[in-house]
Amino acid sequence: MRRFRVEDEHQRTLAVRLREALRLSHRRAKELVASGRVQAGGEPIRDPAWRPPAGVEIEVVDTAPKAGPVAISGPGFRVVHLDRDLVAIDKEPGVVVVPTSAPSPDDLPLVARVVAALKLAGHRVDGLHVVHRIDRETSGLVLFARHERAWTRLRRAFRERRPEREYLAVTEGIPQPKHGELLHWLAEEPGSHRVRAADRATDGAVEARLRYRVEATRRHPVRAFLRVHLVTGRRNQIRAQCAAAGWPVVGDRWFGARDPGPGRAALHAARLVIPPEALARPRALALEAPLPDDMARLCRRWFGDQLGTP
Repeated sequence: MRRFRVEDEHQRTLAVRLREALRLSHRRAKELVASGRVQAGGEPIRDPAWRPPAGVEIEVVDTAPKAGPVAISGPGFRVVHLDRDLVAIDKEPGVVVVPTSAPSPDDLPLVARVVAALKLAGHRVDGLHVVHRIDRETSGLVLFARHERAWTRLRRAFRERRPEREYLAVTEGIPQPKHGELLHWLAEEPGSHRVRAADRATDGAVEARLRYRVEATRRHPVRAFLRVHLVTGRRNQIRAQCAAAGWPVVGDRWFGARDPGPGRAALHAARLVIPPEALARPRALALEAPLPDDMARLCRRWFGDQLGTP
């Protein structure tokens, strides 16, 4: 329940009071009143044009869907968390997060698919704000904000590198040492949206840093299963840095991998922890996505004795 008291004598309507006090759109304020969720003195008020006098306490009864387990899915994704501020998605490989050009009806971006699925499930959706992205080939966690205030807070947190972002990857070659940190400078290739490791002095080069730990290895063929923690969050960062270090991600032909692997780069966004201050909440939000079937099969075949069933 949200509550506020009318402190002044200005003759503003109830809809305007709600809009100002709760930072709502005028349409949303009127909808709340019409739904009977707004009370004054314990009694429902259904007239958005009513002008509450000074001293009246206004209450908005929150009947929004509660956070927690949800069972919403669509082609290429499933919802792993939903609340009034955000929606977290476990994306399958092959789905682009946002379109880079006019979307095709046969290749809708993830954001459009999620909006359609939420509406079909009965949730009000005025639009979703992209908080961060992962590559089309990469599977795993993607976060959308449900309103601009949440988007602003979350984007600030990502810029300040506060969320924990953990990926799982299978590589050609075994990193040495078995755990450590990679630091590269990445620059966009001319005429391309891809990046490569570059000299620090290259125009437009940005710092890319990650930490890794080898979880399992195989000698024939030489492969490794890595847990990667992003320190920065650059486009193609893990793929470009692994390739620059001499152990490209399996299946990532663009960055030099020879093994086709699962038919795409074997990279999965497995865990995302949002700090409490980014959500104005008392506790952090920890999100997880299990390995998709294609990577799970690969890992069972190569590392099953070390990992069990990942």
